[in-house]
Amino acid sequence: MKLISPIDKKAETVALLDAGADELYGGYVPQLWQQRFGLLASINQRTFAGAQIESYDDLREIVACCSDRGGEFALTLNSPFYSAAQQALLIDYVGEAVTAGVHSIILADLALLRILKREFPELLYHASTLAHLGNSAAIRFYQAQGVERIILPRHLSVADLAEICSQIPDVACDAFLLVGKCPNTEGLCTFHHSSEDKVWPCEIPYQAEALQESSADDLSRAIARQQSWADSDRRHGCGLCAIPQLLTAGITGLKLVGRGAPTLRKVKNLQLAVKFVQLAEETEAFADYQRAALRAHREHFGIGCCENVCYYPEFYQQD
Repeated sequence: MKLISPIDKKAETVALLDAGADELYGGYVPQLWQQRFGLLASINQRTFAGAQIESYDDLREIVACCSDRGGEFALTLNSPFYSAAQQALLIDYVGEAVTAGVHSIILADLALLRILKREFPELLYHASTLAHLGNSAAIRFYQAQGVERIILPRHLSVADLAEICSQIPDVACDAFLLVGKCPNTEGLCTFHHSSEDKVWPCEIPYQAEALQESSADDLSRAIARQQSWADSDRRHGCGLCAIPQLLTAGITGLKLVGRGAPTLRKVKNLQLAVKFVQLAEETEAFADYQRAALRAHREHFGIGCCENVCYYPEFYQQD
């Protein structure tokens, strides 16, 4: 099972690979894009410079370092939609990336996929979680357009993941593991993540009320849960407890979130993931494994588990 880590800086490449990353992912914004569209019209679903590789030259060196050390790199082009003018620029952008040694692209826009598959048939295409592929039929449709690998949406249970993987054994499937849990279904979310202090719309305290009086318990619970996100830290997102089940579900890669995070935080996340993949393979009793995972969560984040940020809440257990 691959461990997949974000990268933002050339200087952190070796540290991330040494910490256990099998694959790195990230993106950069070319000068022409910045001049014409700016960072807010994101080329890769990040609107701030700290979550971008600084330059084309840095990208080339990151890719070369990955290749030299037996790792892989995937370029992110995962905004859900690009205009016709942007698509024209992206053809040249991907062509330059291929020259730099990139052989793997993460994307969501179906139109862009069809264009790039025609122009660069040799590349490996991953469907981003922004593509919102929540069942095997949707995945088969994207596969027919050229996708060979997918990042499954955050809101699916392990049982859902296992069922999907069993139906598409010829498509590689990745699942999320650490940090960045979101209250919304990402592929359907229209919030803009552009705040300079990096407090996103889903984290702002607000009052939710039903439009009309209702006695429905489900509605009351949904309102209370959504409001509770203002008191949750999505950066504590964790799926450690589910690793044993993810290993047997057919998942091929565990994806760590954190573009824009400090290098040390990325390294520690990777080290934790490496430790618990190994522990999941060695520990026979799940109860023993979960106790270790709960302790590790508290040590790593400095706080006990929170159901909101549990990636696989069917395994949630308050410690």
